[in-house]
Amino acid sequence: MSATATPSSPGYGVTSPPAPTGHSGSGVPFVLYALRGRVYASNIKQKLIDLGRLAQQDDGMWTYLLDGDKSTGAGFEGPEAALQHIAATTTFLFLDGQFTALEDLGGVDRPDLQSAPQCDVLLDPLGRGERMIAPRV
Repeated sequence: MSATATPSSPGYGVTSPPAPTGHSGSGVPFVLYALRGRVYASNIKQKLIDLGRLAQQDDGMWTYLLDGDKSTGAGFEGPEAALQHIAATTTFLFLDGQFTALEDLGGVDRPDLQSAPQCDVLLDPLGRGERMIAPRV
């Protein structure tokens, strides 16, 4: 991931169309969520982890800071745009490593993410091909 990203950075706002039903790619699915000032991620096993901070600035724009690699992004119009940027710039190795390193938040205290902004992403474990990003509204 890049150290700092803004809307003028290369790759900002680059999104692919939603993954078609029956997508035959070799990607591993993850879901990113924004809730109560945090970025969460879940994997196919429904493990939920906290990736870092997401905040709205005084100017109304959104910014994030991921705990694992200190990646940041700023200048997003909403939490959905920040999630899409994270999905477009993260790698399978980083995200998979976070699932190994961080504890599952899936117990009794699991945040209710049903109505939270979220973004689906398929990441190729071998780093080949395009990411398939599908924001859910």
